[in-house]
Amino acid sequence: MNSEKPLFGVFTGTFIRPPWTPLLLLFGLLAILTLQIFSTDTVFSVWWITGLPGADDGSSGPRDVLGDERSCVGFFKPVPRRKVVMSIADFGGVGDGRTSNTESFRRAVRYMQGFGDKGGSQLNVPKGRWLTGSFNLTSNFTLFLEEGAVILGSQDPEEWPIIAPLPSYGRGRERLGGRHVSLVHGDGLTNVVITGANGTIDGQGKMWWDLWWNKTLEHTRGHLIELLNSNNVLISNLTFLNSPFWTIHPVYCSNVVIKGMTILAPLNAPNTDGIDPDSSNNVCIEDCYIESGDDLVAVKSGWDQYGIAIAHPSANIIVRRVSGTTPTCSGVGIVHMNLFS
Repeated sequence: MNSEKPLFGVFTGTFIRPPWTPLLLLFGLLAILTLQIFSTDTVFSVWWITGLPGADDGSSGPRDVLGDERSCVGFFKPVPRRKVVMSIADFGGVGDGRTSNTESFRRAVRYMQGFGDKGGSQLNVPKGRWLTGSFNLTSNFTLFLEEGAVILGSQDPEEWPIIAPLPSYGRGRERLGGRHVSLVHGDGLTNVVITGANGTIDGQGKMWWDLWWNKTLEHTRGHLIELLNSNNVLISNLTFLNSPFWTIHPVYCSNVVIKGMTILAPLNAPNTDGIDPDSSNNVCIEDCYIESGDDLVAVKSGWDQYGIAIAHPSANIIVRRVSGTTPTCSGVGIVHMNLFS
């Protein structure tokens, strides 16, 4: 009788101890090919992370990036062409980099919400610099940034409203109590696309980093993009800059694809993680370049005892062809791992 026991399980996936010699050779080869160290900066190239449920037989996602080039098959169900397409300029938006467009974005989404069950809607952001505070998305909706379009995060904290902390983060991540909402936010959504012709969302996070460095934060910083309790989400073909906190944070979500993204923040910018799938399942991340002052990709399931109490693990997370630079932290990190003797 085989007395081998599982070495460890990651979220809901269980790994079985393989023969050690081939494993060590494989790790050595991957280290040579994909990891380089230059002074204090770590340059990562992540090609293949698998072994989670469904990954071996291909039933839920790519099996082997080197031998099977399918692109996030089964993670995101394509959406039909939206019936209604409008521009932020139709709602009074002004792309001069100075005028606040917060009410224009909020008004646009409220109006387009009415087309959710009528073929969906698309909000185009044309070339220009569109200053805005936080705004919510809606279901059956596409936010499309045209070439040369830049959404700029407001420098007025009042335009980043306070919301309750996440249940799996208990009392609050950086400060007790409420937290600032993300720049682009959504809760309980389905069939959401954030994409474009390499447009840009710039969180202009230095104001928030200064508050953190000076220890004058009153509430936990907001993320650049946060979607909660949402399903069938695609984020692609954009550049995200200078997030106040984590850059892309899908939490309690399923069927999420993040691909073709460039994510940049100064290497000393605090906690500017690139992509953090959190208590989410069926997430595919590929073909991204990330430079940040923290983790490039960090798979989470809440925070410490609060996350354990909620017991909402992440599962079936695929990361491939992701490269980037971080000064001291993980290229790809996994938080909350179940260990078995």
